[in-house]
Amino acid sequence: QPDLTKKFIYVPIQLQPERTTSPQGDIFVDQILMLETLSAALSDDWLIYAKEHPIQWLHFGLDFSSSRYRGYYKKIAKIKNVRLIPVNANSYDLIDKSQTVVVVTGSAGWEAILRSKPAIIFGHVWYDNCPGILKDSDVESCRAALKKIIAGFSVDQQKIINYLKSFDQATIRGFISPTAGQTAGLTKQESMTNITRLILAQIEKY
Repeated sequence: QPDLTKKFIYVPIQLQPERTTSPQGDIFVDQILMLETLSAALSDDWLIYAKEHPIQWLHFGLDFSSSRYRGYYKKIAKIKNVRLIPVNANSYDLIDKSQTVVVVTGSAGWEAILRSKPAIIFGHVWYDNCPGILKDSDVESCRAALKKIIAGFSVDQQKIINYLKSFDQATIRGFISPTAGQTAGLTKQESMTNITRLILAQIEKY
């Protein structure tokens, strides 16, 4: 069980296989590499609480796979300062009590900054340029990000609102996945029209 009174970093392990780690995670499709990098940058008095994605086994069963091979969790548990915590631990409590949230590209990074908690990301995701996000790629950049957080780096909610307004103005509404379309408020035809217009506009530029 996580001790929320300690200084800790919350790392929700992402569902795999999924595009959010391959290709968007780049080399950090190997989430153990991310944990090892983070651990190497961390002082001894901080912990890393790593929590498996709650639907990893629901989607793929309890058998081992290339994403969760035999010994995967034992390897994580052996990393310095890393503690595996229960899947049913409350993610919002962990975000609120943590010093920072670290993800490859996961939605918990976005949830963190919306809750005024700085987030560190290792991959490439739609919100990675939002104020409150710190980008890491190696031990040194990770150390630099943690120093910023220790020094009082904070999330400015007005800047997030400005980012979302700019994001809205620079994008179109559309979906490719039918499941995403269920909550998009668009018909399939409207989505196809919006996407086609965007593609044609880009072609005309060149």
